[in-house]
Amino acid sequence: MSITINSDFDFSQIKGVIFDLDGTLANSNPNFEGLRTELGIKPATDILAYIESIIDPTLAKQTHAVVSRYELESSHNAKWIAGAEQLISFFKQLQLPQAILTRNMPEAASITLANLGITIGVDIDPLLTRFDAKAKPHPEGVELICKQWQVEANSILFIGDYLFDLQTANNAGTKSVLYSPNITPEYGATANIVCGCYLALIDYFQAQLKQTSTA
Repeated sequence: MSITINSDFDFSQIKGVIFDLDGTLANSNPNFEGLRTELGIKPATDILAYIESIIDPTLAKQTHAVVSRYELESSHNAKWIAGAEQLISFFKQLQLPQAILTRNMPEAASITLANLGITIGVDIDPLLTRFDAKAKPHPEGVELICKQWQVEANSILFIGDYLFDLQTANNAGTKSVLYSPNITPEYGATANIVCGCYLALIDYFQAQLKQTSTA
């Protein structure tokens, strides 16, 4: 199924949408497997947590350089994920504010957005990277966005493609959509909705809005 509803919510009550970037809006995820191999760390290791744990200044500098190289290389090749552009347009038509919260570095995020033709401050506002708020799954980024928009977290929809996104949504108290076009991971059960196709998600939200308007 293109859409799996784990726990329903009233879309008409959503006041803003926060997106992850890589793997959610853009095909721009770094080669994490290759990156972890080059860094000599285990497959499931949180790369940012590993960086923070490094004490030796020389090793820290070398590691930052490797991570930056992978992030920049992937961002230069960024392209829209199918249906993501239409999803943004749909939310824009509803006059919902939209933001991006990413664990990426600012330079790479800017390159990715330029490739997509997204303008910060016009299409999306704000863009928060790991340099602007504590990295996901910490809820600080969501809290900052809610403060800027002056809305409550439970009126926010968070859309992402990975465990950290769902953990962030849970930690902040937002609604959540997991974008998972292939096999749904076990942690997908913690999302309100698992979505394999953004166009199907748009159809679902439109149907909800129509039902609300005729109720």
